[in-house]
Amino acid sequence: MTKQRILVNAGRVLSSLLVAASVNAQDVSFVGARLEYRVPIAPYSVVVGDFNRDGVEDLAVVSRGTRYTFDLGFAVVLLGNGDGTFRQSGSYRVGIRPSAMTLGDFNGDGVQDLVVANSAGSPYGVTVLLGNGDGSFQTLALGFGTAPSSVAVADFNGDGVQDVALADHNDVVLLLGNGDGTFQAAQTVPGASSPTRVAAGDFNRDGAQDLAVTRSGSDDLVVFLGNGDGTFQEARGFHSGPSPQFIAIGDFNGDQVDDLAVVNGGTYPFYQDASVSVLLGNGDGSFPEARSFDAGPYPVALAVGDLNRDGVQDLAVANGAGVSVFLGNGDGSFQSALTVGVGDGPISVAVGDFNSDGAEDLAVANNASDTGSAILGNGDGSFVQPPIVRAGGLPISGVVADFNGDGRLDLGVANFGSNDFSVLLGNGDGTFQETRSFATGSKPLNIALGDFNGDGVRDVAVANRGTYPEYADASVSVLLGNGDGTFQEARNLDVGGSPRSIAVGDFNGDQVDDLVVAVYPSNVWLLLGNGDGIFQTPRSLSTEYDPRAVAVGDFNRDGANDLAIAFSRAFSGPVTILLGNGDGSFQPERNFDVGNGPVSMVVRDLNNDGVEDLAVARFCTTPRCYVGFASVLLGNGDGSFQPVRDYFVGNGAGNIVVADLNGDGAQDLAMLNGGNSFSVLVGNGDGTFRTPQTYAPGGAFVAAGDFNGDDRPDLALGSGAIFVLINDTPR
Repeated sequence: MTKQRILVNAGRVLSSLLVAASVNAQDVSFVGARLEYRVPIAPYSVVVGDFNRDGVEDLAVVSRGTRYTFDLGFAVVLLGNGDGTFRQSGSYRVGIRPSAMTLGDFNGDGVQDLVVANSAGSPYGVTVLLGNGDGSFQTLALGFGTAPSSVAVADFNGDGVQDVALADHNDVVLLLGNGDGTFQAAQTVPGASSPTRVAAGDFNRDGAQDLAVTRSGSDDLVVFLGNGDGTFQEARGFHSGPSPQFIAIGDFNGDQVDDLAVVNGGTYPFYQDASVSVLLGNGDGSFPEARSFDAGPYPVALAVGDLNRDGVQDLAVANGAGVSVFLGNGDGSFQSALTVGVGDGPISVAVGDFNSDGAEDLAVANNASDTGSAILGNGDGSFVQPPIVRAGGLPISGVVADFNGDGRLDLGVANFGSNDFSVLLGNGDGTFQETRSFATGSKPLNIALGDFNGDGVRDVAVANRGTYPEYADASVSVLLGNGDGTFQEARNLDVGGSPRSIAVGDFNGDQVDDLVVAVYPSNVWLLLGNGDGIFQTPRSLSTEYDPRAVAVGDFNRDGANDLAIAFSRAFSGPVTILLGNGDGSFQPERNFDVGNGPVSMVVRDLNNDGVEDLAVARFCTTPRCYVGFASVLLGNGDGSFQPVRDYFVGNGAGNIVVADLNGDGAQDLAMLNGGNSFSVLVGNGDGTFRTPQTYAPGGAFVAAGDFNGDDRPDLALGSGAIFVLINDTPR
């Protein structure tokens, strides 16, 4: 008790790292997409509760607050709106490197509290957040534990007060509650050396709470049967699997006896034997031989719930592929997995009903993307997902156009894995016809549209990166369109390096489309078109190192096409502007700093002043940066630009597109911010943008177009397949 201190009286809100409460979740909405919720860096655990007693389930996420240093972490509370969306309530300082969190009522007021295990231990191994009943919390820092990694809550001594068990560095530590939010002096449970996870249940049906513990360096778990007075019997060991690292309690065969589900991390260095083991309880505190099954790549955590409403408990496993759902058969066995896409690096998963429809949903803490996911269930074991269409192998970039002249927008996709360009002809209702594919060069990376032979039909130019590491087969493919959605055989052009970006414009005023190609390691080529699909010998425009993106615009409003080139630098990333003279030549370069790591760039008038501006997606790669930004440069109309404005979007960056997504007349930005999510930045109409709102799913590219003819721009996102997100934003 002498070590107990009041750390902070919480209620303060984190700044830009959290979802701003002022952002209305309905500003932009898409059929099948879900909102992601920004939390502080490195979230580690998520729990579901009703923290403001409104009958709607809420979320709490604990995050470490940093990836590289030992600093105080945060517990973030997201209050449910009752429709499956959430709003930020507050954030609370906890201890150093929090690793686990769970629910309890430690002062007997009927309000849900939170307890956090802080794995750095000293000075505060445990943080208790006492709920006020309105979604806010008081914070108590407790000097218990040396390096707790897991926490469980139960009444271990039968006094009607909830207690806490910790998997500490060397022991299982028991904190018996006093009923007022404080705890008695810590006591250890003998025989539980090097514990990693702890869970509480009644394994011998005697009414006393027992403990199940996984241990570092062991393929077994141990069970301690409780005596009902806060003491425990001698440990019993049961084999679980290689490197058990997470444990949960359920009844998987319907016999009213607590069973165990254990995540086994597998054997170093390849972890190919990672699995989930189910140990069915005999009802006397013993367990038969474990049943193990493949739980996907790198499983780390699981949750138990009835996800298809059949009365049988199921498993949701967080792993390297997302969250894999295993529906129970009622006899302790499970069906094959259905995998649901979530954010990057899912590390914790919980079950709740967030939209009050009677179907259980999933909440996930995504460690690598610093987000929390809420995935709505359909009640049959599946979850809300957008429509999917198939292209080729590893679709990596996409364009929207009417390739067959029927007045309906189609989708064109470069497939990095299958070395081809796919066309998905639109039906005008948001669906697409069967994919048609046309061979390109090796490893197509980027696409540009034009009319290279003057026949009024859309043609395609594809930048082919070539095969790593020499890129000897790199090229630019020109595919002339036939006007019916098909293309002639590709003509492959050697551009003396590995193309990374390509753009189209008429730079010499002959009414023929030309090509500009950014080529690794150090060239930007201009290829003037002859008007018959053939191009002249490339002419070098720049020999600066590592050009990443090229875009065409008229930045000084003289009627001649200009060129913007984004270069990668270690600590800065200039955008070079080459003002065109209209005859194929250019004025001396002008440089404008946007920060390092540009990935893609788009030209558009973002503030409605009649001057073209630049929006640059960039991935900061300076030491300890590794975050994505949308960087905006507003044009002055004379070829110069105002200082850059940066908008943090997430832990990554992909391509960026511009469209009026909410129909207010202001241009908005949509940008990939990692492999499994994208951000929408709603424009204010003056070249500034509101706090980014994160959505899932994501992919390798995003493209915008009205695919269902309702005059609202929809989105297509490429991943292993193509997700089509129909815009249903209220107008």
